[in-house]
Amino acid sequence: ETVRTMNTVIVTTQKSEETLQDVPIAVSAFDEGALDRLNINTGSELQFNIPNFQSSQGNFTAGSIGIRGIVNAAVAASSDASVGMHVNNVPTATTPILETEFYDTERIEILRGPQGTLYGRNATGGVVNIISSKPVFEEFQANVKGTYGSDNTFKVKGMMNVPIGEKVALRLAGSALTRDGFAQNTVTGNDIDDRNLW
Repeated sequence: ETVRTMNTVIVTTQKSEETLQDVPIAVSAFDEGALDRLNINTGSELQFNIPNFQSSQGNFTAGSIGIRGIVNAAVAASSDASVGMHVNNVPTATTPILETEFYDTERIEILRGPQGTLYGRNATGGVVNIISSKPVFEEFQANVKGTYGSDNTFKVKGMMNVPIGEKVALRLAGSALTRDGFAQNTVTGNDIDDRNLW
């Protein structure tokens, strides 16, 4: 007989630490292990694992995120996003979640539905919280992951956690991705859709 156990996931969706089971909000949360297991590397790949969540690239490479069908597709610097984006509880004016890859991420929280009470304006559709990993005291940690693939794809991600005494620690993390374009401009002969992210 197989017994399945459920790990406790601590989230800060209501700006206080609670277990995911106790939060009275429609929340999807992914810790670092879940991101690796589900092969979620970018914000665009979240849409395949979250109900009512969609992401797309708009005009002028601007990202667009929609939750429960609420999306702002306007192309204007003065327009407000319908889904709030926060990195370590700091609001961002743009949607970098679609432009970069996740690395050294503690968890990602997606709140569905209006969150104006908790997160103020610009959260009529919901909120995406990206929480990066924090330094760990009294323990040295390090890891590096590398990938090489077709179209000269080269990806490396790494982190190093250095404890300095009992109450101070330094954590450094980085990511690099380079790739040749897999489509070709038939007029100029140049590759397009290449990547050079650092």
